[in-house]
Amino acid sequence: MTSTEQTAAASPPGPAAGSGSPPVRPRHPLRTSRDYRALWAGDVVSQFGSKITEFVLPLLMVTSLHATGTQVGLLQTLYMAPFFVLPLFAGVWLDRRPGRPVMIATDLARFALVLAVPVLALLGDLRMWHVWVVALLGGALTAVYDIAATAYLPRLLPADQLPPANSLVTANQAVGGTAGPGLAGWLIGLFGPAATLVFDALSYLASASALMLVRHREKRTPPAADRDLRRELAEGLRSVLDNPPVRAVAVHAGIYNAGIALLNLAFLMRFVRELGHTSGDFGLIMVSGGLGAVIGALSAPALIRRRGFGRAFLTVVVFSTAPYFLLLAPDGGAADVPVSALAYLLGTAGASAGSVIAVTMRQRLTEPRLYARMTATYRLISFGMLTLGTTAAGLLTQYATARTALAIAPALLLLSTLPLTTHPVRTLRTIP
Repeated sequence: MTSTEQTAAASPPGPAAGSGSPPVRPRHPLRTSRDYRALWAGDVVSQFGSKITEFVLPLLMVTSLHATGTQVGLLQTLYMAPFFVLPLFAGVWLDRRPGRPVMIATDLARFALVLAVPVLALLGDLRMWHVWVVALLGGALTAVYDIAATAYLPRLLPADQLPPANSLVTANQAVGGTAGPGLAGWLIGLFGPAATLVFDALSYLASASALMLVRHREKRTPPAADRDLRRELAEGLRSVLDNPPVRAVAVHAGIYNAGIALLNLAFLMRFVRELGHTSGDFGLIMVSGGLGAVIGALSAPALIRRRGFGRAFLTVVVFSTAPYFLLLAPDGGAADVPVSALAYLLGTAGASAGSVIAVTMRQRLTEPRLYARMTATYRLISFGMLTLGTTAAGLLTQYATARTALAIAPALLLLSTLPLTTHPVRTLRTIP
């Protein structure tokens, strides 16, 4: 069955707040939309492939190229750099063209880019600068793809199917983030680091092939004779800053990302270095976090139906913030692993459900012509604060103690909830 071309803005409104009408459960897009099934299946494979590369590239640099810590750190810096430089300009560009061809092109480009690493390694010609170039170009292509994909979904499905659709995409990310490194470790044991990257390259090819099966075609936006880059960039910024609910969610996301970056690094330093737990114990806790993320993502659509957007958000932030105070309890005893695992299970469940609610709100509260620019502005805010959190974590753990940072981080997470308690978000139940 082909997908409807109905956009979020054109969808029929849900029941009015306070009308007493029972919420209607929409048919799941996996059942109704052949196009969404193809998109989702390609995303599943791509998520696993991406996590394989994130795990393998630094290991390859250390084992095969004998990289120093600074050189490995530069790898991450180069990968993240395009997420700060490109988003606003990519948003302007993407709002003027269909997203599906762009997504296919970026997948094919990433296929060729990642495949170049094992080919060069096989030929004995792999150099450090090759890996850095792959990281930089790969980051740029991923930044463009992510914005295009987020903007494409509300053009592919009717508004009432966006919560379950976003839920499954978020669950893909959680499953890939949890199982991907384990799969990578197993593949490295069988084939070695360089050859393992072939599997990631093939995952991009699979994603592109799945997108080619999508039959939905977007309406082309006729080129404007009087295009003004500065005006279009300003429109993208205003799509977030002048939209009270979206602005509140963006501020929340920025502060929350800074807090979670601080918390994750501080917990690693405290749990492994100061308390002496093994990497296996730490891995078990991260698996618990991945399980929580899947549970949270899959539960979000039902929560939106029952409580509305605002109350659902306020419910999940209780779980995404408060449980992390439990991480102050570990003291080197036998209870450290179960207590920490519970904290991450509840915390990631709340954060993952919040991500589904946030992206659905943004999609449905934004004009279709601004989808890409809104997503670009939002990601610029959230990624910018993530970098600040990582920097603060390094400074605090070096010049204070990991436990001090671990005490500050949950307080910062709680602070992030304040924008969500404002009237525009708190009272938001349905979105036309």
